Amino acid sequence: MLSSVSALKAGRRAFAAGVAHGMASDSTAAKSSTRHISPSTYSALEARLNITFSDPKLMEQVCTHRSFEQGRLASNDRMQWVGKRVLNLYVGEFLAAKFPNLTVEMLQDMQHANFGLASLAEVAKHFGMLPAMRWESVVKEAPHVGQTKVLGKSVQALVGAIYQDQGAAAAKKFVAQHLLTRTVDVEAV
Repeated sequence: MLSSVSALKAGRRAFAAGVAHGMASDSTAAKSSTRHISPSTYSALEARLNITFSDPKLMEQVCTHRSFEQGRLASNDRMQWVGKRVLNLYVGEFLAAKFPNLTVEMLQDMQHANFGLASLAEVAKHFGMLPAMRWESVVKEAPHVGQTKVLGKSVQALVGAIYQDQGAAAAKKFVAQHLLTRTVDVEAV
């Protein structure tokens, strides 16, 4: 198994190769439902995150929102639903252990501020998920409307996919390595 640093480097090289071979840019990520995303884009994303799904199409589904192609393709809805609950469990355990004197309300506010959809959207961008995303804005004249919500939910879907494909221990390890290592902003609540 590759170390996190070498996996990120390998993923970045594969991602760069995908860009060099005509992959759509960030600015077109939300604009067109007809754009083709190379399978190498999804394998590069898996490499960056040091994930190997049993089904090579799973990462593509993680990155497909139900708005894409009017919902005619398999989307990340069910994975997102599971992933949201898995994240809530692991993040809740982490915050309760790290801040044992905070009230439940404060823990909930902290979870929302640090691990809500806006925060997870930033994580998705850090992961390099945006070029792999397939979705359509409800506002055709403003193709980025809804992007934060879609990206945040894609991270939840990713956690759900790991949970369903590789089990609870793998999902917990991924959350611990990629989300719980981030600085928790106590002042955000």
